[in-house]
Amino acid sequence: MLDNHGEAGLYAVALLALGLGGVHVLSGGLTLVSLGSAGAMIRAGSQAVLGLLLVPTGVALVFRKPWSRWVGVVAFGGIAVVQLLPLVTGTTFAVPLAGVLLATGCSLHLLLAGEAFETEADDRALTEDTNPHEFVR
Repeated sequence: MLDNHGEAGLYAVALLALGLGGVHVLSGGLTLVSLGSAGAMIRAGSQAVLGLLLVPTGVALVFRKPWSRWVGVVAFGGIAVVQLLPLVTGTTFAVPLAGVLLATGCSLHLLLAGEAFETEADDRALTEDTNPHEFVR
């Protein structure tokens, strides 16, 4: 099924989801409170919402909930996009490249870790005994 390396990788992604989620909730919340420009408020709101998505996703990843994989992919991808927004708008050339690469890597890891979320029922082979409707006697 899943080797120790794959299991450790999934736990690492769950830990990163919890950590990045908490950091982005705090960062976005503090920026929202400081009442900056409209662009900064939109970016801070996006950061806070994506952080709020990542915290329960990190917990659900530990328990292998199927929905956590796709929510994690979207949230990590969103974090990467939000961190690249200042570069795209031209306001600054300094973007947290490590954060972008980390979020992108976690998103790709979740995309490729489909076997970690399979249940025992998914592993069962279809035969005459397990699915009699598919076979004509």
